[in-house]
Amino acid sequence: MSPFRSRRYLFAFLPTLVAAFSGSPGALAEVAPAEPVDPSGSEALQVLDEIFVGGDLPDIPTSNTVAAKLPLSLLETPASVAVVEAPLFEEQRSFVLGDALKNVSGMNVQTFNGVFDFFVLRGMDSVSSGLVQTDGVPEPEASFYQLYNVERVEVLKGPAAFLYGDSPLVGTVNLVRKQPERATFGRFGLSGGSFGTLEGTLDLNSTTQDEKLSFRFNGLWQESDGFRDDKESDNLAINPTLTWRPDESLFVNLNLEYVETEYSTDSGLPILFTGEVADVPRERSYQSPFDISDQEIGRFQIDVEKRFSPRVTLRNKTYYRNLEWLSSGTLFNGAFPTRTGTVELSRFLTSLDNTQTFVGNQLELLWQAETGSVTHNLLAGVEIARRSDEFNFNVFFLPGIDVFNPVELAARPLFPLPGQATAADATSDVLSPYVIDQINVSDRFQLLLGARYDTLDFENTVSGISRNNDELSPMLGAVFAATDSLTFYANAGEAFALPSTFVIDDARKPEESQQLEVGAKKSFRRGRIQSSLAAFRIDRENIAIPDDFGVPRQTGDQRSEGLELELRGSFGEGLRGNFTYAYTDSELTEFTETVLVGFFPPTFQTLDRSGNTSPFAPEHLATVWLSKTFSSGFGLAGGGRYVSAQFIAEDNAFEIEDYTTFDASVFYELSSWRLQLSLQNLGDEEYFTRGGATGSVIPAPGFGAFGSVRLRL
Repeated sequence: MSPFRSRRYLFAFLPTLVAAFSGSPGALAEVAPAEPVDPSGSEALQVLDEIFVGGDLPDIPTSNTVAAKLPLSLLETPASVAVVEAPLFEEQRSFVLGDALKNVSGMNVQTFNGVFDFFVLRGMDSVSSGLVQTDGVPEPEASFYQLYNVERVEVLKGPAAFLYGDSPLVGTVNLVRKQPERATFGRFGLSGGSFGTLEGTLDLNSTTQDEKLSFRFNGLWQESDGFRDDKESDNLAINPTLTWRPDESLFVNLNLEYVETEYSTDSGLPILFTGEVADVPRERSYQSPFDISDQEIGRFQIDVEKRFSPRVTLRNKTYYRNLEWLSSGTLFNGAFPTRTGTVELSRFLTSLDNTQTFVGNQLELLWQAETGSVTHNLLAGVEIARRSDEFNFNVFFLPGIDVFNPVELAARPLFPLPGQATAADATSDVLSPYVIDQINVSDRFQLLLGARYDTLDFENTVSGISRNNDELSPMLGAVFAATDSLTFYANAGEAFALPSTFVIDDARKPEESQQLEVGAKKSFRRGRIQSSLAAFRIDRENIAIPDDFGVPRQTGDQRSEGLELELRGSFGEGLRGNFTYAYTDSELTEFTETVLVGFFPPTFQTLDRSGNTSPFAPEHLATVWLSKTFSSGFGLAGGGRYVSAQFIAEDNAFEIEDYTTFDASVFYELSSWRLQLSLQNLGDEEYFTRGGATGSVIPAPGFGAFGSVRLRL
């Protein structure tokens, strides 16, 4: 089992604790713009992995690499893939991954306790069912993924174990970082605005005279007081990158990154015994003075690509990821009336000291072959990795606090809650061969076949549990090009996620998902407008449900089906747009939950949640963003986002009401300067997002204004 999964169940344990104590290449190529290549124009780089993209990106995404590790046009990809590029999320003043993901159909963006990215795709959450990667390498959980050095975000919807192994039950997100270019330039940015927000960015690029060696340095400094009381944050990040091209057949890229973040956790506002959110100022915080979330993230990566012939390329990716996370967060345990007529909020403090390390190597062979009239674009690879997860987790009593007249009484020493300490020192060794074959059967019909065989050896020296798992993950996709600009596709695939370190039954099966998807893709205006329509059904089985003591003992099943529509492109001179809509019907088809109903003596009751709606799975979600740039350099942009009502927990006891927000930007470009004014939540809409547990919600920020200036030399 991968220790990567242990973090998922640690997060699942928190709300439980609260509950317990409360086409063809010919046809498609005619309409698909050329794939991104190295600025030198070398054909050898047309098959590079996701990080090897140089030059300024087009405003309209036309290709992706996340779906097959091959540069496929969106029209010839037999899957639902969304690509969000820097010009769009920079125009929207996006800081972290969640901001960019708001442009993806069916993506419900939240946070976890206000300290890391959390999203729900096709009715299933990213912690239990998703995978986040940077340049094709899996990321430890969990953090805010900064966008200061990201040039595009790719989202593959659906099971992706056929390519990436353990964890992506419902989707994979890949952040593609900026790489050195064969140019010399400097970009500097400074912004500030509401909630005491200040940010500085730096992007420097240099190349030698013969353009064989290029260097790029991206940097970030950011601080904010936050919308709510005592929610300050600080971010510091640097990312130096070196690229060496001794000749047109060899490419070597060295990438280093260091990120340091400091946040204060946020459990939000409590839901009272009346079933309503406490009527108190939205800025009010009930966190203890001990709440922190400090992270240090290190990323190291070397990519080498060697072209032996026009048909054969070998590439290798060696990587290292490390996350040091020290966190203490207040959890609410319920708000109850007292004999004196007040309402007291019961609280606990959770403490986590965690180190996650991923080390691995991916070796891949790309081969173009022909068998008669059929052509193949074949990728065969093998990944060898070790993933370790060491943590200590504890829960402490905190004094209660008056909801309406809060006076903080928490002081050290704190006393632990008996029986709730958890620890792990786990490693998972991974050996996984995989193969992808894009088969051009005819001028109008393509197949994409994929499979990965994972051998995973897990050991936890603290619990003494060890497991060996062998999993085969297949995928089949097909594309039919009805015309040069219209394709129909279908796919079927499976994925798995291994049990966590909290599962004490060695015989427990891995979680699994299966998906069937059909769709259509249409391009307009010679590829300048891209549209897609997808219908899907995805089933998730063997869900581990933590009991009141955080031990996953039961199983559950979940089903999601729905419809997704995306339209983005250039609609005229200087006019660009992005539209998305998603309908999602997500249901817990089999789900039982054990809850504590009495304290003295402890009394438990098993409740059937089968048939309930999945939490944070709104039925309707729609977004629109329009941008117009005039010949004078002046520009306007704006849009809105609608999210229908959503439940916050499996019991469906509390529902967040639907809401609509509007944002706008005004910008002006003059020579090397760009000035921008961003206005967020124009209507000062009062709505809620995900809280720290089943008994709270977090008020979203109100109206905010932010100004920025950028200079390019």
